[in-house]
Amino acid sequence: MADPDLDAVLAAFLAQDRPDPLPPAGLRLARALPAVVAHLDPREDDPVRRALLGLDAPPDPADLDDLGRAVLSGVAAMDGGQAVAGADQLEARAEGDPTWWALAAQVAVASDVEREQAARMRLSVQDLPYVFPGDLHAVQIEVLAVGPRVMPALHVDWARKLSGLAADALVLDLRALGLWFWPVLRSLATDRLTRPVAKLPTARRLPSGALGIAAAYAFRVGVPWAPALKKADDLDRLLAALAIIGDRPV
Repeated sequence: MADPDLDAVLAAFLAQDRPDPLPPAGLRLARALPAVVAHLDPREDDPVRRALLGLDAPPDPADLDDLGRAVLSGVAAMDGGQAVAGADQLEARAEGDPTWWALAAQVAVASDVEREQAARMRLSVQDLPYVFPGDLHAVQIEVLAVGPRVMPALHVDWARKLSGLAADALVLDLRALGLWFWPVLRSLATDRLTRPVAKLPTARRLPSGALGIAAAYAFRVGVPWAPALKKADDLDRLLAALAIIGDRPV
């Protein structure tokens, strides 16, 4: 199939007076595109959503009772290059949660050198766990949390095995619209990712927007991304446009 015209998709979004609200993953991707941020600025009044766009300082996650909002506030701080006080407590709150654990771990590693060192030590132990299909394992979380900092330094064979283990969580990421893999894909072993990423559009129980993230991941690992949008809806196409256009060299 011909590549969809993602520039036209983005232009159509910017022409809407009242666009549908973007999911948090879309707000994070929009942050790289000033025109989109400016378009959304007058329409966003929620402090966490505004922080995800980079418009305002994020609320302190410790002040937010809702786990999802607390994690997203931490993510907004992380995306803005800020450390989060109490990130270890935020990660502890999210541990085991299928939607928020990976993101909370990424915030914790970005905020605490000791947490990063602990992840380094854990990934240096060459003992690959068995992960029951549909589950998340702590080792997968460590790869997602510390990948760019650690994976390139590991022995190539061990890095390939860890990349394959992490890839088993790709479908869970799409179901959560989590964008867990976006910051780490380039640090993983590409040869262990291309096939799982190419198969993502065939996964079951994917919500609206998931195919757009699948297309973005395909683009980032260098496999054809247009097939992921064959059955896409408007949100899928928009998320793909935000990711791929935002990832182009300036």
